[in-house]
Parts: sequence; structure tokens; C-alpha cells
Amino acid sequence: MVYWGQRKGGLVMTILRKYSHVLVLGRGGFGAELGEMLEDCGWGTPLFLDDKVPDCAGTLRDYVDPVLRRRCQAAFVALGNSELRLELIRKLTAVGYQLPVFRHPAAVVSPSARLGQGTVVLPFAFVGANVRTGVGCLINAGAIVDHDAALEDGVHVAPGGIVKAGAAVPAGTKVDSGQVVRSPWEQAAR
Repeated sequence: MVYWGQRKGGLVMTILRKYSHVLVLGRGGFGAELGEMLEDCGWGTPLFLDDKVPDCAGTLRDYVDPVLRRRCQAAFVALGNSELRLELIRKLTAVGYQLPVFRHPAAVVSPSARLGQGTVVLPFAFVGANVRTGVGCLINAGAIVDHDAALEDGVHVAPGGIVKAGAAVPAGTKVDSGQVVRSPWEQAAR
């Protein structure tokens, strides 16, 4: 498995060993989709934590369970609520989980893009040259994040959302389906 990450001075490619299990916090629609994609892409069998869905390995608070910690080295937070997603990412990091980037093979991500820890890029999304994302961003199926755009922590670009070249999206923002965040020079001309 190949993981594109960052290191001071440039892009680093790291080979991750396959996991037997991966922890997914949230088993709603997005969590179920992400779990299937993780398994299909060789990340291991997802173990879900959710407060409202039956047949999970536990509740959202159970990430500290020593049995889960031994079984799952990597974790993803599959919740649409950006504030809660970022809070859980901080907690997972504090107890030692790896929070890798998930980039679906059907997504196009420029080699110069820098994706923050725990960011998820779903099928048919496009992430252009020199894009920067913060921690825990969701770039959903069919979303476009054009070159030189900056997404702060916890941004969610919904299916069909567009962030144009050079645009900056504040932390926790949802760019909804069909919404366009304009380039700075377009905003100045209005």
C-alpha cells in the first residue's frame, strides 16, 4: 500500500503494511461507504464505533479500549459534523492511533498537493496542484478542489462542490453540492 505524505522539504512516499483491521468512528451513510472502500482497497476489515447504530464494536468513546487499540493501529473519523470530527481526531492522535490519508484509487490527486492527517478523498474527486488541506478534511465523490486552494481543518467539500483556484476555505466549512467557492480575484472583481 502506498501513502503519500509530507516531510519538510517535499513529498514523501511511505509504504504502509496492510492492516488486519482499521477503526472507523461513525457508521452512518458516510461511515458505511468509507468502511467498504477501505476494505476494498486493502486497508483491512473495518471495526466501527457508533453511538446510534447497532452491531458495532462499541460507542464513539470506546476508542481507548485496549483490545481495540491492539487490533487497530489506524483510525478514520467518518462523521459529517466537522467540530465533532476534529475533536475525535485530536483524541485519537493523543492515544496513539495513526490517522493516515485515504485517497481512493479513482480520485485524481496532484503529486504536489499536501493532504493533512486524517483527510479522506473519495472516488472521482479532483485535487489540483499545490492544494493544501488541514487535518480531517472530507473531499467527497465528484468534488473539485482546483490548484493552489487551501482548505483549513475539518472542511467538507460535498459531492459536486467546487473550490476554485487559489480559494481559501475556513475551518469547519461545508462546501455543499453545487456550491462554488470562487477564486480571490473573482471575488475582488464583484
